[in-house]
Amino acid sequence: MSETVLVILAGGLSRRYQKQSAEWQDKVLLPFNGEPFLVNLIKRSNLFYGETVLSVNSATRKEEYRKILQNYNLMDQIDFIIDDQNSSFEGVMLGIGSTLRLLQGKTVQFLPSDRPFIMLSLLKSMKICDDGVSFLQSETGMIEPLLALYGQKIYFPKQFEELTLGRADVLIRTAPMLKLYDSTAIIEMNNLPTKTFDNVNIQTELRKSAIDIQEFDKLEMPSPNTIIRSLKSVEPESFDELYLYDFIEKMNDLHNNYSAFLWSRYFRKSSVLTEKDYEELAKKSLKAEHLFWKDNNIPFFALHALQDLIYYFPEETKDTILKDVKELKKKLIIKPRTVN
Repeated sequence: MSETVLVILAGGLSRRYQKQSAEWQDKVLLPFNGEPFLVNLIKRSNLFYGETVLSVNSATRKEEYRKILQNYNLMDQIDFIIDDQNSSFEGVMLGIGSTLRLLQGKTVQFLPSDRPFIMLSLLKSMKICDDGVSFLQSETGMIEPLLALYGQKIYFPKQFEELTLGRADVLIRTAPMLKLYDSTAIIEMNNLPTKTFDNVNIQTELRKSAIDIQEFDKLEMPSPNTIIRSLKSVEPESFDELYLYDFIEKMNDLHNNYSAFLWSRYFRKSSVLTEKDYEELAKKSLKAEHLFWKDNNIPFFALHALQDLIYYFPEETKDTILKDVKELKKKLIIKPRTVN
């Protein structure tokens, strides 16, 4: 088994951390106990991980962080990965995709930089599934896609990199195996603070809290809910239109619905599928994906499947679908984001 690499995601725009008419605030450098988030996380990471990587979106940001880490004598504990500027990925998926490509063959634990209360011993207590992803889900069904643990054999077809994907859960929705941990149960079983999974927003009082994280060698963990797909996402053997149609249909039959949707998009983009076949297959795939996640009690992914359906095919925006979207958001307790 490969050693797990901790990757701190620090390439975002920090939109939730800005105040009107104020200087831009980098969330990674928000102060806690007299030191930036970033410094605190790296100091603690050295206790649990043999390798820590900082994922950034530019050489300029790398240099800025490098200088800060030098002041704390931490440069020998960190490596950098800069987002691949030639990739069509965007948003957080750009950081995740760029990192997994460069760390191919290694187990990778992601950690967003605005989670100073998270216990690294908690992340280290999750079991690895080499062909898939382990992640956390609360009692409401909300998941933590940026705290996901990716196995060393995680597979993602290179063709999908041409599809301008940006959501953090893209690879999780295509993974052949998933292990879901109940984050609420973890807190209760170990008597942890309720704020353990909270992020820190400049509009809240959380950032004024003192960081006093008690780490353990290992935490008591509930048994994960394991989902195994019948078919791993593989590349087609032929680019013949009839074969591709059957290839996508088979993926749907075996519950790899999001991969089927992405392949239909790729083949349409490559002018292999007709518009009619593309629409038929893509709509069927997203509707089936919605039902698959709903049946497996992962409402977060079920919601994203419907949102993709509405985004790519506005004509599918029917009252029944909007009702399902509303019910899923209510279950997940999704609140609108606001910036003051």
